[in-house]
Amino acid sequence: MLSFLPGSALSLLLTLALGQPFQFQEHVFLQFLGLDKLPSPQRFQPVPYILRKIFQVQEAAAAAGVSQDFCYVKELGVRGNVFRLLPDQGFFLHTKKHSQTSSCLQKQLYFNLSAIKEKDQLTMAQLNLDLGPNTYYDLGPELELSLSLVQKLSEWGKPNNPKPGKLFALQSVPGPQGALRFNLLDVARDWHINPQKNLGLFLEILVKEDRDAEVNFQLRDTCARLSQSLRASLLVVTLNPEQCHPSRKRRAAVRSPAVSCRNLCHRHQLYINFRDLGWDKWIIAPRGFMANYCHGECPFSLTTSLNSSNYAFMQALMNAADREIPQAVCIPTKLSPISMLYQDNDDNVILRHYEDMVVDECGCG
Repeated sequence: MLSFLPGSALSLLLTLALGQPFQFQEHVFLQFLGLDKLPSPQRFQPVPYILRKIFQVQEAAAAAGVSQDFCYVKELGVRGNVFRLLPDQGFFLHTKKHSQTSSCLQKQLYFNLSAIKEKDQLTMAQLNLDLGPNTYYDLGPELELSLSLVQKLSEWGKPNNPKPGKLFALQSVPGPQGALRFNLLDVARDWHINPQKNLGLFLEILVKEDRDAEVNFQLRDTCARLSQSLRASLLVVTLNPEQCHPSRKRRAAVRSPAVSCRNLCHRHQLYINFRDLGWDKWIIAPRGFMANYCHGECPFSLTTSLNSSNYAFMQALMNAADREIPQAVCIPTKLSPISMLYQDNDDNVILRHYEDMVVDECGCG
């Protein structure tokens, strides 16, 4: 019988990979990931460059066995172990025909923060507005972008007429293209503490200058292109103190140590392939990982040489005197983490760091 670390997510994955009954275990592992059911993304969400870069840096550190704090992200300058890219779930608002005083476009932005647990600490919330690809063509009239909190919906409860409240961002947009970023940490923290306050944001793009008939025609074309190309997302970083341990050295790419007897306790290689588990449709990366497992006997005569604890040695000693006392068992004595990129049930792209997922060393305990 294989020996696993009780209660660990790794033991659940090993049970799945080794073909043992796993309906309940799969549900438990999904809960460990923060999911209520097996994700089935409706559409593929592109992974932002910053999340892919963080993942690649962590994987490179894993292969090299470099010691680092996986709950601090130097690329962003914040602490955190879960990164979520929340897509905008809002809608465009109907605006009147472009006149001297009309706006170019209006949109309610809405981001669902319900997946963030109560105990999670928000350390970063960055609003990303992509106005479209950069071009060398005439950029058209100069525009101005304003962001306000939605104070309330319409009096009749219709969602298509939100009332803007406090203005917290006003920025010139010389050319309606490229990416803009805004710090929403204080706003997101307030929404996290008081979910009923999360009515979204009111985005409006205004025209800054007087215009003649030619510019009016150009403005209509510019606003039409913006309505088609505008994309909004919220990058949220959270920290779960219970899942973050002090800096530790991650796994190095080493072979299992040679043993004089195949029956003695030692580490065995086991590769977890997410495609074999049917999870490749929602796990973006990695495609799998070398989880390994511990298996073998812990005889009293060799207990001290099998990376055993003092307690295991005493248990083996008592077993030699009384056979009713069980022998020490082969268990992981050193584990290391992995990082995963995946999509959840709301099509959010998530990068998350998980402790104790790879068996590095085994011993008797």
